Amino acid sequence: MHRTFVFITLIISSLLLGACAAQVPTADEIVAKMEAARANTQDVHATVAIAFTSPDKTGTMVIEGWMQKLPDAADGKPKARVRAEVREASQSDVVGTLLVSDGEQFWLYSPAKNTVVTGTAAEMKQQAPTSPTGATQMLQNVVQKGLDAVDLKVLGAEQMAGKNTWKVTITPKPETSAKLNLAGVIEGTMWVDEALALPLKLSVDASDFGSGTVEVRTIELNTGMSADLFSYTPPAGAEIVKAADLVAKMAPTVATLDEARNNVSFTLREPSYLPAGMALVEVRVVGTDTVILNYNGGSSMSLVQSSSDVGNDREPPTGSNVQPVTVHGQPATLITSDGKGSLLRWDEGGIKTVIAGTLSGDEALKVAEGLK
Repeated sequence: MHRTFVFITLIISSLLLGACAAQVPTADEIVAKMEAARANTQDVHATVAIAFTSPDKTGTMVIEGWMQKLPDAADGKPKARVRAEVREASQSDVVGTLLVSDGEQFWLYSPAKNTVVTGTAAEMKQQAPTSPTGATQMLQNVVQKGLDAVDLKVLGAEQMAGKNTWKVTITPKPETSAKLNLAGVIEGTMWVDEALALPLKLSVDASDFGSGTVEVRTIELNTGMSADLFSYTPPAGAEIVKAADLVAKMAPTVATLDEARNNVSFTLREPSYLPAGMALVEVRVVGTDTVILNYNGGSSMSLVQSSSDVGNDREPPTGSNVQPVTVHGQPATLITSDGKGSLLRWDEGGIKTVIAGTLSGDEALKVAEGLK
C-alpha cells in the first residue's frame, strides 16, 4: 500500500465518526456539535467508496467497516473494537482483505496469500503505516483522537448531488501530523448534508503526492453490535504469522557487503561514482529481499535495492518537485527539493532501487547511472 492510500484510509475515520452538524454557521459551532456527536456515538457501520491517484499508482476500492467503542484502558487510553473488509478494489489481490480487532488482539487475513498475521493490539500499533494493518490502526487512532486532531474552516453552503450541504475544509493539526508521520501539505474538503447531518463526500489533496475522494455509500450509527462481530477464527489451512516475529524478521540488521550479497537472490550493485568525500559507512539487510547501503561525507545518501516493493511510500519534504526521468533506459521518478535533498526511484529487471539523501538530483542521477 502506498502513502496516498494510507492518508485516504485516515480520512475514512472522519466519515465513520459521522461527525457533523445540522447547522454549521461557524467552525467553533461545528466542532462543538461534532464533539457531541462523537461522544454519543458508540458504534458505526459504514461502507465507503474510495478513488485515489498518485505519481506511482491509481486505483479504487470499496471498504465496509465497523467500529465499537470500549471502556478506556487502565492507563486512560481509549479502546475500540474494529472490523474492516475490502469488498471491491482495482487491485484484485486486495479484495477480501480482512482486519479484525477485539480491542486486545488483532487478526489480518490476506486471502490472496492465505495468511493471517496476528498479535496484540499494542503490536498492531507497531506495524508499518503503509501496511494494511498499520493503515487500519492509524484509522482507529484518528477515530479516537476525533476533532482534537484536525482544524476546520467553513467555506459556505453548496449543492452536492441535489442536496444542501455545508462545505468545510479539514487540515490535520501540526501535532497530529507529527504523531502520525503525515509529512507534506494535506487538506481535505468535506460536504456535510444539512438535513441528515452526515458527511456525503470528502476530497483529499496531498499536493504532488496524490489526491483522492471518499464517498459514503451507507452509514449507520448506534445499531448495537454484537461482540461476536469482532471475534475471528483463521480459516483451515491458512498460514499463521505472529506479528512480533514478522516485525523482528523485517527489522534491518547490520551486515558486511559479503553477507548482504549472500543474503539476497539478486546481484547487489555498487556505485562506481560517488560525490566528493562520500564513502560507505553502513550496510543493512532487511529480511531476505532488501539491502540498504548508507553513505556519508559532505552529503549523505542511502542506496536501497530490493526484490520487493520499496520507495513508493517515501514522502519527501513539502514543496518538492516530481519529474519523470530515465535510468539505464528505464523510466524513473526523481523528486527534488531545494536545499533538502532528492529521492530517485526506478524498477530495473524486477529489482526496485531507491537513491535518497541530501545530495542534489543531478548527483543522484550520476550515482544511478554509475551502478555496476
